[in-house]
Amino acid sequence: MAKEKQLTISNPSIGGSGYLTLSTMEADAAIQAGFHAAIHQCRGLAQAGGPLCVDVVIRENEVRGSVSHHVDYINGFDLSESWRAVYTAADFGRAFPRGITVVSDFFVEVPILVTASRKGPRYLTKDEYLLKFEDLIHKGYDIRMVLYDFKKHKFRTILKGSFSLGVIVADLKMRQDDRFISLPKKATIEGILNNVPQKKGEPSTNEKILKLNRDVFESGYAAREQFAGSRDDKIILI
Repeated sequence: MAKEKQLTISNPSIGGSGYLTLSTMEADAAIQAGFHAAIHQCRGLAQAGGPLCVDVVIRENEVRGSVSHHVDYINGFDLSESWRAVYTAADFGRAFPRGITVVSDFFVEVPILVTASRKGPRYLTKDEYLLKFEDLIHKGYDIRMVLYDFKKHKFRTILKGSFSLGVIVADLKMRQDDRFISLPKKATIEGILNNVPQKKGEPSTNEKILKLNRDVFESGYAAREQFAGSRDDKIILI
């Protein structure tokens, strides 16, 4: 009997309601593709400047239980929360039994990172975070990283969700790993467009909003698809 494919995407961030919208897009994309999905808000509140983590559990059969297990992808909007999601796992093997893929912007949210030290307040830089991830990889932890620079695309920050989801969908397709559920491109676009906030009574504006979100998704998908390196690379820079 073939083992059931699974996919759980953990969404940690310094967030607001936009991140909850992204989680709904992910779940709806799975439903549009004929899978079952559940959204688990693990910690935090959707508020400006507050830490938030939402897991989206996608399965071939009905999702049961109120706690997500076996995270496969971390969709981090910045390196700080991406690192927090990996490093705070008490048991890496149990938390990520199929390994973990971190999809993240290079961006670092400075105010949240201020920590106490004998030299006074400080925060970690992008390069310091990358060294921390590389150290875990060298120690044998099953970690893949797909990193992007969202700023170079000159989109508004609120569109980062559609972009990162494009990266994840393309990554799943390119990996061809039969342990994971792959989200079809068409179904994912439907999931995004079904949940994009729109303005009441402004059809022409809403049409532009939908088109922009679709274009941003396509940009993220293309950025991952055009990566010329090996499929087995542990750190992919797009």
